[in-house]
Amino acid sequence: MPEKVWKRSVCPFDCPDSCGLLVETDGKTVYRVKGDPEHPVTRGFLCRKMVHYERTVHSPERILTPLRRIGKKGEGKFAPISWDEAVGEMTERWKEIIARFGAQAILPYSYAGTEHKLQFSAGHAFFNRLGASKLERTICASAKDVGFEQIIGSTPGQNPEALAHCDYIIIWGSNVTATWLHAQANILEAKKRGAHVVLVETYRTSAASLADEVVLVRPGTDAYLALMMDRILQQEDKVDMDFLKEHSLGWEKFLESLPSYSLEEAEKITAVPSEQMTSVARGFAAAKSPVILFGAGMSRHGNGAMAVRCVTTLAAVTGAFAKPNGGIIGNVSTGGVYCLDMIERPDFQKEPLRTINMNQLGSALCDLQEPPIMSLYVYSSNPACIAPHQSAVLRGLARENLFTVVHERFMTDTAKYADIILPADTSVEHGDLAASYGTRCVQRVDPVISPLGACKCNFDTFALLGRAMGFEEDYFTQTNETLKEAVLAASTTIQQGLSAESKAKFDAGLAVLLPQKDACAFETESGKIEFYHPELAEPLPRYLPDPSGSYPLHLVVAPHQAMLNSSFSEREELVRARGEMKLLISPDDAKRRGIHDGSIVEAWNDLARVRFFASVTEKVPSGTVVAEGVYGKKQSLNGFTVNALLKEALTDGGRAATLCGNTVDIKTIEG
Repeated sequence: MPEKVWKRSVCPFDCPDSCGLLVETDGKTVYRVKGDPEHPVTRGFLCRKMVHYERTVHSPERILTPLRRIGKKGEGKFAPISWDEAVGEMTERWKEIIARFGAQAILPYSYAGTEHKLQFSAGHAFFNRLGASKLERTICASAKDVGFEQIIGSTPGQNPEALAHCDYIIIWGSNVTATWLHAQANILEAKKRGAHVVLVETYRTSAASLADEVVLVRPGTDAYLALMMDRILQQEDKVDMDFLKEHSLGWEKFLESLPSYSLEEAEKITAVPSEQMTSVARGFAAAKSPVILFGAGMSRHGNGAMAVRCVTTLAAVTGAFAKPNGGIIGNVSTGGVYCLDMIERPDFQKEPLRTINMNQLGSALCDLQEPPIMSLYVYSSNPACIAPHQSAVLRGLARENLFTVVHERFMTDTAKYADIILPADTSVEHGDLAASYGTRCVQRVDPVISPLGACKCNFDTFALLGRAMGFEEDYFTQTNETLKEAVLAASTTIQQGLSAESKAKFDAGLAVLLPQKDACAFETESGKIEFYHPELAEPLPRYLPDPSGSYPLHLVVAPHQAMLNSSFSEREELVRARGEMKLLISPDDAKRRGIHDGSIVEAWNDLARVRFFASVTEKVPSGTVVAEGVYGKKQSLNGFTVNALLKEALTDGGRAATLCGNTVDIKTIEG
């Protein structure tokens, strides 16, 4: 019997932590998974989703062979076929589509089903070479990135480890108990040392348990709240003028704009009491080590990029960046540590290609012409569940003349609409390159076991398809492992900056932290915080109302602690822990509509009507309703989930999804 050993790996899922794993294996089977105690950030801890990752790897629900549809689209009836048959049918159909409509009638669709660099970017080179339409991958946090870019450029924030040494922490729009657990651990350490913690949120998430006070802000009004706090500090002569003069540009124009904000108007717009705005502003300014931890929640509105830009000003006017461990956390970057062009091959694109935003997939599939989308290739994503305007997405996927290929591990709602399903492996069945977006931690990832059944990783699948399509570039003769080693051999400036000790650890497969940069070494053109950008439509940070809609209730979509988007739906214990598809409703809003806890309600707007179980709770303020977690059709009450209520409108910067910028009304459908 093969000997069992422990091998290192890294969690691949869309979470800021990228936890280090130890995997017990004999090379064929994964027996146990635990946290790697030598990981410099996660230090042996794992969330409940990954602590039994072996149940995902060896789930009886795994798809282990290619499949061809034999039933109606969406019905989920398939028959096994070989890889040769699958690839033969795919290349034949694609060549027919290209001959008739052109290659831009083919669209890839992927996102962060895996965050590791090889598998995340594996399809870019293939579709660049094919000449397919390009997918604009912006559903999550690109508005946040643009908001930072417009004031501090590409400056990385503090590592979350700095939280443990801060004395005033504002968690702004992030549920760190659901998706950033190691930030939570550092916050708890800071609290032991006497830190004051404030949570700014649209409702009382589970992260409220960490906070000394909770600021409940009306959805889409975060910018006004931040700018009002700036104004309070200006009125009380608590702006750090020395910091602004030394480290910023355009501060004069910005400070001149602040008198337009008033406490009376701020209370009306944000629903935050003026006393609380004032106390938080004073506390943050007086702290020795103040920091703002940013989530993406505030950026998922039509004014989302501006909101991030405005909240960042609070760290600037208080000089928080220059205080020990202070400033901001939320734009941690490991960008540039790997040579991604070797994976993505932008040089393979020979002519301009049209770009389709992933948040507008429904309209693209149903309405786009010249050429229409005639083939969709989905990997590392589940658009039937996660894309906005779900009803349009499902109508598009149901088109009989749409040739759909889905590369997947499980029979997702999207996979049920496929013509061909290709079996995907898990993260322990291939090598990769890990780079966290929640810390400055990087790690090489080696295979733990051989792929199960006929499963293939993303890159090996695209290399196979490239050869089948007749692409002659050497790129498509590589394996996933040879490409990984080639990228690692192409040492970047950041890798060269590692100490000899860190380089040795990295080469041995251990996680290492990139050096933390000076918080005041701003990566902008001027090297300073830039308040004023005359070239932008909005030169200064200012409040812009959120164009969310005309229905009376703001709809907030939020993560659930037990799940991660639509991932882990194969794990029955996690599905049970998440429970029924609920809509959280304030007691006042429920009473006005005759809604009782546990009853079935219908939420609607111009896009759809979706049914939920009502959860009447004091956690949600009047005027807001909340849907936690991404559910599948199996759990829905009328065939739709919350994404059917989310419009395809994009944010003011970054062209991201306005997932929290929607309004609805609700009614009971019982009694």
